[in-house]
Amino acid sequence: MENYGGKKNTRGAGAGLYITLGAAFLLLALFLAMALFFKITDITVEGSKRYTAQQIVDASGVEPDGSVFFLDTSKAQIAIKDALPYVDTVKISRRLPGTVVITVTESVGEAYFAAEGAYWIVDISGRILERADAAPSGLTELRGFTAVDPREGKKLSLGAGESVRQSALLDTLAALKDGDMLALTAYLDVTNLSAVLFEYNGYNVNFGEANEFDKKFSILIDQIFVRYTEKGSGQSFIYQNNDSFRYSP
Repeated sequence: MENYGGKKNTRGAGAGLYITLGAAFLLLALFLAMALFFKITDITVEGSKRYTAQQIVDASGVEPDGSVFFLDTSKAQIAIKDALPYVDTVKISRRLPGTVVITVTESVGEAYFAAEGAYWIVDISGRILERADAAPSGLTELRGFTAVDPREGKKLSLGAGESVRQSALLDTLAALKDGDMLALTAYLDVTNLSAVLFEYNGYNVNFGEANEFDKKFSILIDQIFVRYTEKGSGQSFIYQNNDSFRYSP
């Protein structure tokens, strides 16, 4: 009885091995079929205006005749953003049997700062988009800080110990954008964090600390600029602790 039981176990082990090998062969066949019959035959780029479709494809590293299924979309997305600073978001999708679609959205230059003998254009988040030899027109100048190692495609950094100043700069920049004021803002100065300065439509504004944006902008627009707009530009408005701005002609 013991010998009989041993033979039975041996046959069971052999059957299990055949099943495992069969499954492995099936997986290999499936792998080969996916690689051979779902090759990349077309790469489509959507949403790009600043860059050509070929620039996007070249930056992605996606190769024709590669497998649609084995495409590393995360790697391709990172490669595009690293190579092309104006690209804000990237989405890569597959359309069987062989199409890869790369959809991008692009950042817009909103402001600039001077550093290392050049001018650096940034988007609303502070991402550096471009190095320029001359100050760009139509953008807000950022003042009152020293940028550390500015490079295209990297976030503006003020270095260790300057996180509060960096937050004040970017938060105020974003608030001006949200309040539809940025396009008419000539400069934004964070030299003094207790007295953030900017010039809006010719009016010099001492904003106080970079906080309570909605309330302060409401006062500026509804109570002050409307009241004094007929007097022309050049006036100054200084934020007071009693939730008001003092007019200084």
